[in-house]
Amino acid sequence: MNRPLAVRRTLAGLAVAPLLLTGLAACGDSSGDGGAKADDPAADSLAGATVLTGLTTGDEVEPEEFIDIVVDGMEASTTAHMTMTTSMGDLGDMTAEGDVDYTADPVAMTMTMTMPSGMPMMGDDPAEIRYVDGIFYMSMGQLTSGKFWKLDPADPASPLGDLGSMLDQMDPTAMMKKLEPAIDEVTYEGTDDVDGRSLDHYELTVDGAELGKAMEAPQATMGQLPDSVTYDLWLDEEHRMAQATMELPVQGMTTNLEMTVEDWGKDVSIEAPPADQITDMPDLGAGINPSPVA
Repeated sequence: MNRPLAVRRTLAGLAVAPLLLTGLAACGDSSGDGGAKADDPAADSLAGATVLTGLTTGDEVEPEEFIDIVVDGMEASTTAHMTMTTSMGDLGDMTAEGDVDYTADPVAMTMTMTMPSGMPMMGDDPAEIRYVDGIFYMSMGQLTSGKFWKLDPADPASPLGDLGSMLDQMDPTAMMKKLEPAIDEVTYEGTDDVDGRSLDHYELTVDGAELGKAMEAPQATMGQLPDSVTYDLWLDEEHRMAQATMELPVQGMTTNLEMTVEDWGKDVSIEAPPADQITDMPDLGAGINPSPVA
């Protein structure tokens, strides 16, 4: 891989990484029916209620059953509003906020992000990421001259080409099922009041090596993962993910992730940018002034 392409993929990966880490483009099966389940949603809800009802602090839930319940809750969803903060050690914090439409096939999302102060290449402008009809549109402030780079993750020559396998995990059924073998324990931690919402708190103990395998992490990263990772997850009354936190030390830096999901079913409008605002990502070795797509 030549240096310009490596730089391009680094920048693209920087913007897309939060979407992959949090499974933002979640929900929807491969049947193309807009995310509807073939199973009876009422039966799924009843099964989840049976497994998770009556738990007391310290009780354990079988990882496979827990994953099935979380997936069912997500697959019964339509739209949601999400916020996220990722603390990246000395680099600073990255924040993100946006909406997701789980009924679209593939899922549609839009998100505004502020980058860490230790990564000044964008200036002070926030980034805007849209994912519509399987295409990423990325506005990276002064780096893209206020326009949107158009990136197709299915194109092997794309800056997202090396993230293709990770994009496959954007279906929560596939992603969560791949994660399940890495989970050693799921422990109920009681009910917490989180910003006025009564949420059920679960602590997931995850094997670091198995997590790396499940997420197809690069070999260099595999050697840096801790033996065990703790992942805290809060579910609402319909067994949907409402908040998640994780601390992950990698390569001498501890990354802290906090995400909230709320406003399920809100009206959202997610569209590709206008044609005159879309550009192809340039060869950064030749400059970064993009030209509009014809």
